[in-house]
Amino acid sequence: MNRFAGKAVIVTGAANGIGAATAARFAAEGAAVVVADVDVAAGEAVARRIGATFQRCDVASLEQWRELA
Repeated sequence: MNRFAGKAVIVTGAANGIGAATAARFAAEGAAVVVADVDVAAGEAVARRIGATFQRCDVASLEQWRELA
């Protein structure tokens, strides 16, 4: 299924758990996914596994939010 083909999504907290599952599902549905998390090693592993891009982001930091854009 490609419901999200041509769409881009940013999933925060995507290095583990629900965030990782959400990122994987969006990727499986055709979206270009950015995996965002403070856990670099786990985030990069998820991104590699699902064919996504990783970006380190602490959601408590306005500056890091701006860097995601």
